[in-house]
Amino acid sequence: MNEAMLYETIRSLASMDDDRAWQAYCAISSQCDVSAPFAHIVLDVARILSIQPHVLNDAHAVIRHSFEAYPFDYAVIKEGDERFPSSADGIHFLYAYGDMTLLDQEPVTVLGMRGPSDEARSAAVSVLRELMDMGRPVMSTLDTGLDAYSMLYALNQRMKQIVVLASPLHQCMPEGQKDLMEGIANSGSSVLITPFPPSSRAQKWFTVPRNGLLVAMTDFLVILEERDGGPLWKLASGVMDAGGRVMVTATCLENPANTYAARFSRERGVLAYRRRGDMRRHLQTSPPRTRRHAGDDGQLELF
Repeated sequence: MNEAMLYETIRSLASMDDDRAWQAYCAISSQCDVSAPFAHIVLDVARILSIQPHVLNDAHAVIRHSFEAYPFDYAVIKEGDERFPSSADGIHFLYAYGDMTLLDQEPVTVLGMRGPSDEARSAAVSVLRELMDMGRPVMSTLDTGLDAYSMLYALNQRMKQIVVLASPLHQCMPEGQKDLMEGIANSGSSVLITPFPPSSRAQKWFTVPRNGLLVAMTDFLVILEERDGGPLWKLASGVMDAGGRVMVTATCLENPANTYAARFSRERGVLAYRRRGDMRRHLQTSPPRTRRHAGDDGQLELF
């Protein structure tokens, strides 16, 4: 927590970008105990950064207030920790709420398009039922469409869920899924995880680093439905380039209105989900790779 607050304090000064802030943080960590309370190292930090101590103290007070304002306990995971995905480029701290042991398990990521067909919804239910029978956690986002539909179904079935957020823990993007987010957070069998600290405010571009984290955490991705040129194909390529596997439902592969799914599947050796049992067979016949290193205030009221 102290290290994350220090890093965010550095980022807040002079509008530093992530790379410059991380370089400064690393320079400080080579000379100071960055896990110590800020008051113990503020003079050393001021010297290293050539900033007046009172400026640092003021900036850190704002960051600390945000970090301490949450009315619920949450965890901070630092780059290099056992539960931090090794390929999460440009991300140095993660923030999580819920059952942290789910991050030690082998989730299956399920994603789909915003305006799904009835056939895709049916395929989502079939995929999720198979995962539930296997006791595997499901991982997805809260994006409107098949993602939110799948996570609502999983919540109602009391499945284990991992939700990768495009917002800090106290906000929801999109806002219309706030009730779903709160329900999952309070289910007792889920974990919410985000690269965005308590001191940030959700913005549209947050989906980009969110997707990067999602790819870094994914060993097995199921695309329920996606149109030609849709963003999920880029995510699928990222998963496969990192050594993961991708499965596409027959609903998506056989849609005559979309031709890219079948072509992508042939070119990249993608697995097909055509009937119940396909997922179990593929998950059991090939071991997963190892990705990880050893009110108006916007608060979520029901935590």
